[in-house]
Amino acid sequence: MVHSDGVTSEAEAGVRGSRIALAGLLFSALFLLAWFLLRGAPPFDATDDQLVAYYGDSAHQREATIVGLYVIPLAGIAFIWFMAALRDRYVRTAGHEHTILSTAHVVAGALVVVSLFTLAAVQLAVARLADAAIGFDVDGARSLLSLGQASSDIMALRSAAVFVGVSASRGVRSGLFPRTFGALSMATAVMLLVGYEIAPWVSLVFPAWVAASAVLILVRRRSITIVDGA
Repeated sequence: MVHSDGVTSEAEAGVRGSRIALAGLLFSALFLLAWFLLRGAPPFDATDDQLVAYYGDSAHQREATIVGLYVIPLAGIAFIWFMAALRDRYVRTAGHEHTILSTAHVVAGALVVVSLFTLAAVQLAVARLADAAIGFDVDGARSLLSLGQASSDIMALRSAAVFVGVSASRGVRSGLFPRTFGALSMATAVMLLVGYEIAPWVSLVFPAWVAASAVLILVRRRSITIVDGA
């Protein structure tokens, strides 16, 4: 319901906040599931024997196929909805659109999704290569895994850092996020930019941030004034 002054009712604001939270939490859960299923996968610079031993196992092939076909693509779709709903929330909270930040937000989010689908394609391709009747092409698998690693290092984490930074800026500007969370988000963005070389688990910081922002929006969904018609 929208009041005559253009302010959306508390109930509708709560529903919109719940949708953002659902999409964000679903993305985080699927991302963590993919990480859990592939946690033992050898990197591209593993030995030939390690690659053959892992991808030659039918259980690991099945896990890689599931991740490539379903888990990561569904995580990407959930993130698209999270990004779109979050943008809508920013605009309706602030009452106006910031063109530069909005464009950077969409582009960074789109690059995150592209990198996710690239990683899914790599996992599926390696699993199918291992399942081929002609035998496992170790060099081909290594090349694919190297592409996936490069995509993660260069595109996924860097674009995720931009997405977090821009989201924090827009959230604080619109009053959607408190300043404390905005400062923590900026620190998270810096960690995503430079931290992977220090510790590979830094990639888990992004879904953790998405989950935290989703929970924060869920908790604050009825205390934020939403302006309709922005």
